[in-house]
Amino acid sequence: MQLNVYLIRGRGEDGSKFQLAQVSDDSGRYFRGDKGDYDPTYQFASKEELTEVLAKMVNCAASELVVNELVL
Repeated sequence: MQLNVYLIRGRGEDGSKFQLAQVSDDSGRYFRGDKGDYDPTYQFASKEELTEVLAKMVNCAASELVVNELVL
């Protein structure tokens, strides 16, 4: 499964963390933080941590998930 994510960088005390701003899958479905799909206030410390959380959100193994970062 593929997910496209837009991240907000520069979070945390030292600016090394990031938050999810937007998530969509390869079929065009958008996941929404304001609708409870994920916690938009959570600050991730690594890409691995992000992948684990996203895998749980879409009910698949982290090894089967491809996360593409959108650059706007």
